[in-house]
Amino acid sequence: MQRQALIAAAQNKYGSEIVAPIVQRLVPSLSLLPDATIGQSLADLGLDMSNDPEVVLAMLARFGVSATSPPTNEQVVDVVQGLALMAAEGRMLPDVGTLIRVLASFDSNIQWASIIKAFDMPDRQGVDTATLKLLIAILVNAPREDEDHAVTGFWQLWNNPLYQLRLLDALLSLPADTFNFVSLPGHRIVTVDDVANASPTIKSLAANVQGHTWNSLDLFEVLVRLSESDSIDVRNFVREMLDKAVKISAELVHMGLLEVPSAPWSEIRLDYTQRLLSMFLAGHPNHQLVFMRIWQIEPSYLTNAFRGFYEESPLNITRILDVAQDLKILDALLEVRPFTFALDVAALASRREYLNLDKWLADNVTAHGADFLHSVIAFLDLKMESEKATRISDPVVDHRTMPLNPQTITIFLRVLRNSSSMMHESDVDYCLEVRNACLQIHPRLMNLVPGSDVEPGFTVVSYSAEIEAEVDGIYKQMYDEHISIEDVIALLQRHKTSTNPKDHEVFSCMLHFLFDEYKFFQSFYPPRELAMTGFLFGSLIQHQLVDYIPLGIAIRYVLDALNCAPETNLFKFGIQALSRFESRLSEWQPLCQALLKIPHLLEARHDLAASIQRAIANASDDTKGNLDLRTLGAGPVPDPVPVFTAIQPDISEGDPVRPPEEVTDKILFIVNNLAPSNFEAKLADMREQFQDRFSRWFANYLVDQRVSTEPNNHQLYLRFLDALDVQPLNRYVLHETLVKAAALLNADKTMQLTSERVILKNMASWLGKITLARDRPVKHKNLSFKDLLLEGYENGRLLVAVPFVCKTLEPCAQSKVFRPPNPWLMAVISLLAEMYHFADMKSILKFEVELLCKALDIDLDAVQLTATLRNRPSARESLAGPGLPDYVTTMESMPMNDYDLSMPPQAESQVLTMGPSSPSDSQRVLGAHIENILSSILPRVTINPQLSPLHTNQTFKRAVQMAVDRAVREIIVPVVERSVTIAGISTRELVAKDFATEPNEEKMRQAGHLMAQKLAGSLALVTCKDPLKSNLGGHIRALLVDCGFSEVITEGGIMVLANDNLDLACQAIEKAAMDRAVIDVDEGFAAAYETRRRHREQRPTQAFWDPQMTQTAITSTFPDPLRIKASGVQPIQAAVYEDFSADPRRRAFTSRPSSTASFPRNDHLPVSAYAPSPLPEQTMPNQVFLRHQEAMERFNIMVKDLEALLLQLPIQSLAALPPNHDVRQLVRQVLFLANESVDRHRTPLLMSQKIVQLLYKTPSQLGREIYVALLDQLCHSFEDVAKEAITWLIYAEDDRKLNVPVTVTLLRSGLINVVQEDQQLAKFLHTDPRPSLLNFAAELIRECLTADPPIASQNQFTHTLAQLSQVGKGNDEVIRLLDDLRGVRRPSAQAVIDGQTVRQPSVKPETEELREKLFIWFQQWVTIFQRSHSPEKAFVPFITQLTKQGILKVEDVSSFFFRVCAEASVESYITCINAGEYGYAFQALDAMSRLIVYIIKYHGDASGVNNDQAKVHYLTKILSIFVLVLANLHEEQGPLFQQKPFFRFFCSLLNDLHTIEANLGTAYFQLLLAIGDTFSSLQPTYFPGFAFSWMSLISHRLFMPKLLLSENREGWSAFYKLLVSLFKFLSPFLKAADLEPASRDLYRGSLRLLLVLLHDFPDFLSEYYFTLCDVIPPGCIQLRNIILSAFPPTTLLPDPHLRNVDFDSIPEMGPIPPILSDFTSGLKAGDLRAYLDQYLLNRGSPSFLPSLKERLRLTGSPEDASEAYNLPLVNSLVMYVGVSSVAQAKARSGSSLFTPTDPGVIVLQYLATNLDMEGQHHLLGSMVLHLRYPNAHTHWFSSLMLYLFQEVKNDQFREVMTKVLLERFLVHRPHPWGALVTFIELLRNPKYDFWSQEFIRVAPEVTLLLETVARSIFQS
Repeated sequence: MQRQALIAAAQNKYGSEIVAPIVQRLVPSLSLLPDATIGQSLADLGLDMSNDPEVVLAMLARFGVSATSPPTNEQVVDVVQGLALMAAEGRMLPDVGTLIRVLASFDSNIQWASIIKAFDMPDRQGVDTATLKLLIAILVNAPREDEDHAVTGFWQLWNNPLYQLRLLDALLSLPADTFNFVSLPGHRIVTVDDVANASPTIKSLAANVQGHTWNSLDLFEVLVRLSESDSIDVRNFVREMLDKAVKISAELVHMGLLEVPSAPWSEIRLDYTQRLLSMFLAGHPNHQLVFMRIWQIEPSYLTNAFRGFYEESPLNITRILDVAQDLKILDALLEVRPFTFALDVAALASRREYLNLDKWLADNVTAHGADFLHSVIAFLDLKMESEKATRISDPVVDHRTMPLNPQTITIFLRVLRNSSSMMHESDVDYCLEVRNACLQIHPRLMNLVPGSDVEPGFTVVSYSAEIEAEVDGIYKQMYDEHISIEDVIALLQRHKTSTNPKDHEVFSCMLHFLFDEYKFFQSFYPPRELAMTGFLFGSLIQHQLVDYIPLGIAIRYVLDALNCAPETNLFKFGIQALSRFESRLSEWQPLCQALLKIPHLLEARHDLAASIQRAIANASDDTKGNLDLRTLGAGPVPDPVPVFTAIQPDISEGDPVRPPEEVTDKILFIVNNLAPSNFEAKLADMREQFQDRFSRWFANYLVDQRVSTEPNNHQLYLRFLDALDVQPLNRYVLHETLVKAAALLNADKTMQLTSERVILKNMASWLGKITLARDRPVKHKNLSFKDLLLEGYENGRLLVAVPFVCKTLEPCAQSKVFRPPNPWLMAVISLLAEMYHFADMKSILKFEVELLCKALDIDLDAVQLTATLRNRPSARESLAGPGLPDYVTTMESMPMNDYDLSMPPQAESQVLTMGPSSPSDSQRVLGAHIENILSSILPRVTINPQLSPLHTNQTFKRAVQMAVDRAVREIIVPVVERSVTIAGISTRELVAKDFATEPNEEKMRQAGHLMAQKLAGSLALVTCKDPLKSNLGGHIRALLVDCGFSEVITEGGIMVLANDNLDLACQAIEKAAMDRAVIDVDEGFAAAYETRRRHREQRPTQAFWDPQMTQTAITSTFPDPLRIKASGVQPIQAAVYEDFSADPRRRAFTSRPSSTASFPRNDHLPVSAYAPSPLPEQTMPNQVFLRHQEAMERFNIMVKDLEALLLQLPIQSLAALPPNHDVRQLVRQVLFLANESVDRHRTPLLMSQKIVQLLYKTPSQLGREIYVALLDQLCHSFEDVAKEAITWLIYAEDDRKLNVPVTVTLLRSGLINVVQEDQQLAKFLHTDPRPSLLNFAAELIRECLTADPPIASQNQFTHTLAQLSQVGKGNDEVIRLLDDLRGVRRPSAQAVIDGQTVRQPSVKPETEELREKLFIWFQQWVTIFQRSHSPEKAFVPFITQLTKQGILKVEDVSSFFFRVCAEASVESYITCINAGEYGYAFQALDAMSRLIVYIIKYHGDASGVNNDQAKVHYLTKILSIFVLVLANLHEEQGPLFQQKPFFRFFCSLLNDLHTIEANLGTAYFQLLLAIGDTFSSLQPTYFPGFAFSWMSLISHRLFMPKLLLSENREGWSAFYKLLVSLFKFLSPFLKAADLEPASRDLYRGSLRLLLVLLHDFPDFLSEYYFTLCDVIPPGCIQLRNIILSAFPPTTLLPDPHLRNVDFDSIPEMGPIPPILSDFTSGLKAGDLRAYLDQYLLNRGSPSFLPSLKERLRLTGSPEDASEAYNLPLVNSLVMYVGVSSVAQAKARSGSSLFTPTDPGVIVLQYLATNLDMEGQHHLLGSMVLHLRYPNAHTHWFSSLMLYLFQEVKNDQFREVMTKVLLERFLVHRPHPWGALVTFIELLRNPKYDFWSQEFIRVAPEVTLLLETVARSIFQS
């Protein structure tokens, strides 16, 4: 110590520079202790000396360490251990950093990790500061270039892991500037580089955590390994560390735990990852970074997490999709299984327009087939069941899954329909069930127009506003009973049978309205309206206003309603509806059976069971069991004239013999219970009961009731019949099967209902199983399969014939005789194959044929087709979908002359059959392609409106369509073949020559395609136009005659139709030729393509020459431009082929969409503003193209006409212009003119220049919109125009462009881009900031931001605003704009209005800059709130930026931010009000509220343990800031205080909180309590200027009821405090009894508030009555009466006027009422309560009563004081005495009867006798407070008052009592029941001798008053 002191003294005197070298020289000679270590020796020199490296080197040399003898690893470990021991003992350490650096400087292999490991001592437990400093010094100063840095010693497992964890915990707890693991070498959890390709938000989040000390993957590896420790102390400490880490950076913990590469996972690791995963999935602010890293590290973990989150609640799908969209991993998410999850994601993504659902579903069907289709069906089933549950539940339950909208459902159903051929057979019926469920949930998927054949499920029906308004009016009249339900039914019947399309639309809309309302019946319909609706609904069914599928859906509605509980609305609706169509029940046997299975229905309608049984008994044969409840049909249909004569069952004579009833029942019971498990037993029972004579009856029953509907039991029934072995029975079963099949085949209902066709297929399958499968033939006389098919074809009934035949033949696979190649079977198969290829069969029928061939193991394509169908005489007219042989195949056979109606059918047939009888594959492909083209042109056939009214007639239009179809069919094949042949030859020759040296086959293919398409299309057009023109008219004429239009159509009309559709027909042929030419070229060049491909693979470096081309005659004779070059085809040669595509007349066959739809733009201008760009091919056939000069002359004339029209029009908007206005016609003509010019470059360009000139000259907005629309169309149609015009509009420097209205119109149309305009405008301002440009920029920005809707946001003008802020400081317009954007108000004439000044925020100068920054952030939020449809989506990035800026992290800054927000929102209100902008006044306040609510919603405890408390704490903090702002303004402004903005803020806050109540859960109520505390802080006593708003707020519908309806009355005390605060504030005004207008209004408001509480929450008032009455002045009788009139809802008040009734006997008088008021606190002063208790227990002294009397008076009050008594004390005393007396009486005798000798009665009697008049008045007034509803207290005080009136012999006292009671009835009602009973008893009972009292007759007025009141009381 002396040495150290000496060195220190020398240092102080001479300085370290002088002393250190001396000490260095002295070190070798210093005396050291024998056991001294290096560390101790250096410490003895002092800290200042030990930081000198030379001194340290000298000391090390003293211990034998030098450059020649470097330290060993063991020596360094010993040194560090010595230092650690010194640190642990608290001894002073040397400068460890210097020592470590010096040791590291030696050329020695020191293992620095082992140095840290040296701290691993078994006896170490706690961490001291010295050890920590020592560790830090080692870690910081150890060499960084070593592979194993010192810090890696921590990443090894220690022998003392608990100490290791404590050291790590201590290091991690240090501030970042003291120590940070990130500053040391190691592996990081996340860096900015890891997310380099992510969004800016994720990058900023990564940057925030990149430098955090917990960002060490090595650290988490240690924690994960130690979490598997056997020691519970170690595991617990790991948990403690992770808990701390979660609070600091939950994202690092989650990512770190996931990145650690170890398995299996420990319990701790699993626990924390799951908890953190739940936190981030729930919406943690930093979730984007976490999920991005998880996706990078372990994608399967994230997808599994999403799947688990979805399984937890399918409603979480919205959150999952949000995250997936943020991470751009939607495609990967759609690959997650099960399919249900992927389908839900896809459905929601489609709804948000993230995904093309059609394509995605189609791709998955292709990839996964039937399994995927099954999942789609199950998914829809799940969704519909969830929807159904929400509709029929009572009370309403929330959706279990995210509902699908109807548009999405149509996509699913369409895909299922189109993929039906791939489904599992068992899924076909399942799909039908689900389809019907969709129709039931969303009836708008059904077309209910009468006679409509539109298949349901594929479109969503909507109606015009006019139709909906008309229908709404009809129903309104019905519910208002202006018209009857019968009138509505009659109206529906008229509309259904009407021929007017509008009537049909009204009819359909009325039904849809009714079906749509079904979802509201359960919860929202009042009884009367429900009964009316049920009556109407049932009438629809009764009067057959719905049929087929809609009928089935309607009956299903009723059946579902009847299955609900009897007390529900839906059940009542179902009963009402069923009663209306009960008479039709016999038509639907399954419905009858279903109704019988509803027990509560039969209980509610006892007569219904008998009615149903009668309906079953009366059912006709064709209605028994043949309907399915899924698609109930339209009821019985009379037997039609048989369509099918090919099926003829044998005629049976006589009637079937029916067994006796008991035998019938037994047989039916046997069949009902028949199963494989009990087969032998039931067979034995059947043999006992069955007789041969019952065979026909049993066969009918079995086939009709069982076989037809139970296909799964067919084999069971066959086995049963075989076992019975009754020959007549087998014969009759076959007979009944044929009879049933014939009936179904011939029934119209089978064509209409899917359920009927299912039954028919069941019958067919059964027929095949009992005949063909058993090698038994079906007799030709009974059933001819080929004839059946042909009859079905001829009669348009293939829909039933094909499935019947196919299902019957399928069992042939089980036959030995009839299986392929049986000739009879193959003949039928050949006919089916012909129909498959050449008849117009729907895909479902083709599917049936395919299934049959698959079952029989037949290759459909290999089947030799028959010519039966095509050789039939009627084939020419009826064959709708012919293959190639049905086209004319030679040009010579093509009818080129006029169409001859007299041509015999045979001639036509001969022409048709000239082709081959069996088409080749290529011909079949061509035929299919032509069919596609023909099917696409039919919808585009036009009917000229001049032919009105025929142009709207569907039959007329169909006839014209068929004529066009036939005309094209006649000539398309020969025209196409000839054109393609000629074009192909020319193309092959030329291309092969020109491309002989070209090695790229793609270039060759492209050139060949272009040339062949051009030549083939042109040849086809030239060839077909003339024959088409002549034949088209003939076909139209013939078909119109056939359809009955011969009398109404003239030859001129026929020619009009032919001319109108000629181009369409020509385009079809041209399209077919062009497409065929491409195929032909590829086939011809196939070898050439292959040659080039092989050359490229085998000899890529050698020049290419096509071996098929000879070089001799080519290279020498051609001129240079055409000569073949060895390098391949030359650009000049390739240009020849490219020119083929540049032909302006070239176009795709399908009409091109207009440019308005194909270019993504901000289309605020309506599409209807102008027609689509007219293309030349869309003009008339005889169109003449104009020269440039002629086109421009016409254009100038049109423009003059347009300008003249614009001057006359008062309309200011293009949208307001009528559709057929002359201006629109002129616009269309201009567009056509541009396309009619021969010069398609110069003419449109000059037109656009003229239009731009006019645009900047026109003074009207209409003109601007029209010229912009014209310019827009020209830009989209002509690339040159777009390039020139848009370049000039954006980049040209021209003062004419400084026109704000024109620029705004251009921006709104999307013609010029806002971002480009911003950039260019900023450049102009930078180079030449002239005043005109500055004014223009400022006005443009202002107009764009304030337009409705806004054209751009402030962020889109960042460059211009930056330039304006630099160069525009001297421009007033710019200054005003910038001030407005920052929210700075300028002094103006409106700054002071009515003496009210606009307050500027008072802040210190040093915070002004911060205030400006925070204000800008708040303004950004206000802008987001105003303009975003979903501000919540924008909230997360906004709040992330706030956090990144440190605004919400630091307590002081965040508080200041909310203060700035509050002040700015209030000032915004004041500014807007002063400026008269009332519509914008509240926007900032509402934005402030919404911001707070979103922050609360997403705010949570960092550990996730107590989120509710964290939310409440944060809201309390924000509200306290708002209270301070209000207090500041209240004090500054005084009487001019504006309370309205604060009222609006709190209202918005309550509303916004309510909207997220479901998200907040239990926190919602706690937040309301926090708001209640804030209201308490704002009570009127403190802030009278806020009184009116305050009272409105505490009674707010989202505040008061929420508190008073809270669970366990948790909110009662909070609201009670607020109510007491209100009455305390009112009390002084009410005592004065001279109310000013303001205080009078406040009193009225309080009165109304009490009335609301009395009506809705009487138990609240009744339990707090005492305290509330105590705080209300005694003179406010009505307020007190309202409170005292409250009674619990369960209590019934007896009639107070009953005579001769002893009120002691009323049961309600017995119970003691609950009281929440504290009535004892007033008795604590002076131990009054103790003395009172002693007296009430008969232990008090006689002197107590006189002293009690004196205590009731106010001490020190002057004699002339208005009140001499302590009223709260009087009230408490009376209450306490009464309550105690009742309790004692109850304890003594079990009853609360009044006993005059009780001490409590004596006390009050003494006071009543000895107090003066004022005291008596107050005493009795206190007693009257307890005369309430019937209870023990009311009974006791009523008895007391009557007793005192009788016993106190003092007229003055009696007069005072009368006055006190009378006052209660002089005010308006309500009057308390107890007071009424007491006063009536006093007036009525003679023992009180009331009417003989002298004070009654003191004056006539008093007598009259008492008599009037008594009369009023007795009458009431």
